[in-house]
Amino acid sequence: MDKNALSRATDSSSAPTPGYLYNDIARSLVTPMACAETCNYLVGRLGKSSVHVKRKSLKVLAKVAASPASRGMMKRTVVQNPATITAIKEAAQYRGQSDAVHGDRFNLEVREAAKECLEVVYSDSGDAASGAGSAGGPAMSGQLQGGGMAGLGANSSSSAGYGPNA
Repeated sequence: MDKNALSRATDSSSAPTPGYLYNDIARSLVTPMACAETCNYLVGRLGKSSVHVKRKSLKVLAKVAASPASRGMMKRTVVQNPATITAIKEAAQYRGQSDAVHGDRFNLEVREAAKECLEVVYSDSGDAASGAGSAGGPAMSGQLQGGGMAGLGANSSSSAGYGPNA
């Protein structure tokens, strides 16, 4: 577990987490024990009062679980730990104080990050967070069109082109 990278990735600033930190964290998870320690650290960070820390902790969980570098170990670790799942589900219902300038935006981002985290953890594909699913996954759903008799033009009724009148 790279505690320095984890603390930088989940700091309390509103600045986004640098993308390279997700990869560094995922590459550091070489054993199930490292995954468990990282998971426990991130769940502990979910208990902080800062909405930025909560959102970033959930994002790190989601990105690392979806990363091929973790080889599915982080996903298994999260799913097998009921306390982690409970913490993520509680974050999906999070209602903190509204910000004077931004309103409920930060609270909404925490809820969305929690939902994304749950989707990634319970997904079957390894890279669901990036939207690039497997060949039959959601990334291809809009690209494949049905064939058959659809789109034959003006005569596309069910009996067009069949029988003695064709």
